[in-house]
Amino acid sequence: MLKKEIKGIIKNPIYFIIMFLPMVLAFIMSEGTKNYLSQHIQNSFSVDTVKEVVMYDGILLNSKVQFAVSELNFMLMMSAVLAGLSIFEERKLHVWDRIVCKSNFVLIKFFIHYVFSLIMITSNVIGYRLLFDICFPINSICIFLSIPIISISLGLFFGLSVYNKAILSNTIMMIVMLMGYFGGALSLTSVLSNTKFMDLLMYLSPLTIANRLIFKDLIQINFGNDLLIWILIFFTFVITFILLIGRRMRNGACI
Repeated sequence: MLKKEIKGIIKNPIYFIIMFLPMVLAFIMSEGTKNYLSQHIQNSFSVDTVKEVVMYDGILLNSKVQFAVSELNFMLMMSAVLAGLSIFEERKLHVWDRIVCKSNFVLIKFFIHYVFSLIMITSNVIGYRLLFDICFPINSICIFLSIPIISISLGLFFGLSVYNKAILSNTIMMIVMLMGYFGGALSLTSVLSNTKFMDLLMYLSPLTIANRLIFKDLIQINFGNDLLIWILIFFTFVITFILLIGRRMRNGACI
């Protein structure tokens, strides 16, 4: 079963496109805002305001750094689409109906797509270092590693719940695109945080807090309450999806 999953990923070009897409998107998006600084020098009393997603005194992060972080997290969220479509096809072909231990099958799907995400993180972190001269600290890497757990759980839940492939793709894609947009994948974080209403709407995306933590780590300042918020968001999403997936499996999840 594991070999079959690996062969399926190797034969699917979409996986390879998504794997290297963060570097391409980071370059394209940053070129459009080449000299725009994504952060502004703040006074220390501004740290707790909501006018900026990342507020600090000191080093300024340019648009290339901001998009490098945002695009990688955005593509890691895209793992939800891949995982969802993968398990949906098994249901559609009635492979799911013949599987005795469905929990192991779901775990294999999760494991394979998480390994794919690890390869994506590794290749892009190396690429960012070589092409953009961006070096991520270990804490930032840990935050990157947590994103696929949320996205794959999301994808597996919808893949087990939806009965139509088009609805599945559109639903997950809409959720991921909104998370990406609010998280700064399509527009500079500092632009969004200074736009009326958007400075609040962007916190609907877990990527906003994740990106904020990485930005702070890059300039070596204290995470403050953001780390606790991210841990709460992470476990809330993961536990919720695990419970929903378990309930869906108990109900059969057949098409």
